[in-house]
Amino acid sequence: MHKNTPYRHLAPFPKPHSAAIGALTALTALSAAALLTACGGDDSSASNGTSGTTTPASVTVQGSVVGTAMKNPTGAAASSASGVDYAKSTTGDDVDQKPTAIAYGNATVCADVNGNGVCDQGEASTTTAADGTFKLTVPQSVTGTSLVATVSTNSTFADPNQSGTSANVAKKMVLRSAPDQSLNGANVVISPLTTEVVRLMQSEKLAYADATARLAGRLSFNNDTAQSTDVTVKPTDVVANAGSVADANAKKALLTEANALANRFALASTMLDRGYASDAKTDPVTTLAAAQDAAFNPEGIPRYDHLFVVIFENHSNQTIDNPSYPNLYRYLNQEGNKAANYFSTGNPSEPNYISLASADDWGVSDDSPWNCLPTGNTADAPTDTFVPLSACTNTAIHNLKNRRNLFTATYKAGLSTRVYSESMDPGQDPRKDGAGNSTIMGANTSNGTNTLEPMIGGLYKTKHHPAVNFDDVRNRPDFFKNLARSVGGGQWDSAIDAYAKTNNITWNTHQFEDDLKSGDVGALNYIVPDQCDDMHATGSAVANCTGGTAIISRGDLYAKYLVEKIQASPVWKNTNKRSAIVMIFDEGTSFFGSSSCCGWNVGGLQSSGVPLGESNTTPVPTYSKSNRGDGPTIFSVLTNQPNAPKKVVDSDSYSHFSFVRTMQDMFALADPGVNTSYMNRSKYTEKFIADNLANLAEYSGSGDTHFDAVRPMNHTYVMKAGDRVSGGATAGSGGSGSFNNGNVASGPDSTQTNIFALR
Repeated sequence: MHKNTPYRHLAPFPKPHSAAIGALTALTALSAAALLTACGGDDSSASNGTSGTTTPASVTVQGSVVGTAMKNPTGAAASSASGVDYAKSTTGDDVDQKPTAIAYGNATVCADVNGNGVCDQGEASTTTAADGTFKLTVPQSVTGTSLVATVSTNSTFADPNQSGTSANVAKKMVLRSAPDQSLNGANVVISPLTTEVVRLMQSEKLAYADATARLAGRLSFNNDTAQSTDVTVKPTDVVANAGSVADANAKKALLTEANALANRFALASTMLDRGYASDAKTDPVTTLAAAQDAAFNPEGIPRYDHLFVVIFENHSNQTIDNPSYPNLYRYLNQEGNKAANYFSTGNPSEPNYISLASADDWGVSDDSPWNCLPTGNTADAPTDTFVPLSACTNTAIHNLKNRRNLFTATYKAGLSTRVYSESMDPGQDPRKDGAGNSTIMGANTSNGTNTLEPMIGGLYKTKHHPAVNFDDVRNRPDFFKNLARSVGGGQWDSAIDAYAKTNNITWNTHQFEDDLKSGDVGALNYIVPDQCDDMHATGSAVANCTGGTAIISRGDLYAKYLVEKIQASPVWKNTNKRSAIVMIFDEGTSFFGSSSCCGWNVGGLQSSGVPLGESNTTPVPTYSKSNRGDGPTIFSVLTNQPNAPKKVVDSDSYSHFSFVRTMQDMFALADPGVNTSYMNRSKYTEKFIADNLANLAEYSGSGDTHFDAVRPMNHTYVMKAGDRVSGGATAGSGGSGSFNNGNVASGPDSTQTNIFALR
């Protein structure tokens, strides 16, 4: 390649960075000779019009197409009568999923001459070998063009879950390299990470150097004082083969991100192939760039790297949204955004926590233990190797088998989840309630008295654990390690630590705080305060844990503790990485106005004993008693994005089911163009209900089809005067079919901005 050879940057890429131009023009005669030799020497050369010099007619570009597969641990969660093993499964395997470098064989690689992200007829192409490598001969005139790799369902990889046996790729995806990657004749890596660099260059109009730096910055993680868990990813790492990066922390971060990105790019390819994102009429997709933008914002919900869901108890807007509780009020009205008409699932707690993980309460309408079953039911008996509770009988099935939920969906996608609970007994088995310990005395600082009070029983309750009812999740190898972690900030923390040390119990009351420092938080994190700090109340032995304004003030202080811990962490401070805190109450104080919305059992009738569109059609025996709603409650959002809007109020009606749908969009767990890809009742959109009304007798009496349907929390709907909203002086019942005494909207919100918007 001669220095006078024109460099071809194709629209829609931005102009090349000056450093990239310098790298191109600085190529030596030796480099040109090497390229010439690779292309067959003088026989394939042609005069370039400069005396004594020639330019090869073609050059050979070589590289590899690579990605990530998650290696799943074998066995199940390890437990016995003597306790649980947090680190090893029943087979002795490490319990965490491991991101593993893979290469794609039989993928088509081409020079994307026209810049459309597709291998068109006439563009030079080749096929990768089994190890993902390729050699592609291209005309000299298109050197520096982006390369495209079409990884189809005929492409292969060495599956780490099958001892490296060759397996076919599950979903097609299109991967790309940036033009700058081939400037100096180096091997070109095509991966989900390089594809993200190209996407950033196009969607954010960034130069190559800026795009690689931004992605590297997002994957880096550094404390103010260096820690062994810190991660430093270099811009060159994101366009290299991640499996060959020497630094172990950087390698893990790169491979983990490549897996998450592959899910997005597979969704983008699906959208492009069918020609639309969610609906052919309203959002057609005709270019790869548009499809990728849609895949990173499904249904208008942007991707977040970390979501922290803090669940409080039993209060509504009428009580909490009050300057008397300065911290919660500030998060709702000044520093964050809120959904003003957000509804819970039912009463009491357990169905709400189940719904926050699965968009259905499965006929559970009480707080009975998770192993309660109808008399004589053996099919739904727990499969745990040790069940710490005596079996109990109930008309409802509380141990849920093979029901879709967020924990299983994220696990299948290779995304991490965590559950953090406060004030667990030292050595707590999370499958049973906290017993308390009268010898563990903690000073009550939240009411200013510093009175020593005993660690009462029931501070930790399984009814408030969003994962414990799901049999497959509870038996997953990492359940005890990742879904039974602790969070501090409570009255008894130091006393619990002292007790554990005295009795040789390995225990950490501040696992969440430590994880914020190490970066070992999940993509999705549920944080559950104890029954005093969550404002539930659980007995007179603790002065401000009995209800009234005192317990709300206590909860207000705990909200401040959690928010400040998260916001002080390197997870939050790195604004290249998107993080959000959602503060939510499981249910309202009481039934005001309409008691339910958005996917509920509106008329009290059921034509089927299971939500429609599910592969598991086993009837739920008490399904007609479920999903009744329990009035309006609280939903607020804080984000770490510096340009994110604040003080946004969304008055549309949402529910726990809406939030689950939103989280599926946020983490690319469903396809907006396939409504049955959304789990359980989160698929009950207005269109889905209308299309399936013959099989949904419960909706035949709907008085407001919008109010009664599920939608993502994207603030798309424009409120009209007369629309139903929460509030009202007396109790309502059912859904809109029996609506009474509710408030109505006066008109549109002041803005239609999404409460999760980035800018």
